[in-house]
Amino acid sequence: MTPEECLVEYGRAWFERDPTARLEVLRQCCTEDIVFVDGGGRYDGLEQVSDMIGRAMAGMAGTPDGTATEHTGKERGREGGGVGVEVVTPIDVCEGFFRYTFVWTTPDGQRWGGTDFCELAPDGRMKLITVWPCNDDFPLPVSEQST
Repeated sequence: MTPEECLVEYGRAWFERDPTARLEVLRQCCTEDIVFVDGGGRYDGLEQVSDMIGRAMAGMAGTPDGTATEHTGKERGREGGGVGVEVVTPIDVCEGFFRYTFVWTTPDGQRWGGTDFCELAPDGRMKLITVWPCNDDFPLPVSEQST
């Protein structure tokens, strides 16, 4: 699996409302012992990561009951339920790691993003995802900033 293929599946997982189905999508792109770290905490294993994604998307997409939301893939992202995410930089690969910058858009028009640094397992699935939010010292790329 290439990093690009991995990210397509990972994006699908973020928009999958059914917890069982989301776990299966994550299995396609993440190892069972995946570690996910962001400003909200550390999540170990597929179930914790899946639960965290479900909570995050419930807050953004406004369907906390798990109601299915139509979503579609875009050239470099995915959108549905008024929420969208797009990879806005090339995917940079180096010795079993890769990084990319993403931007989320929420139903109220807010845009925010960050950079993911990921480590790959030998089979190409992600075994580590660290999310570094954009801030004043590490802003979104100029072309992605709101005007």
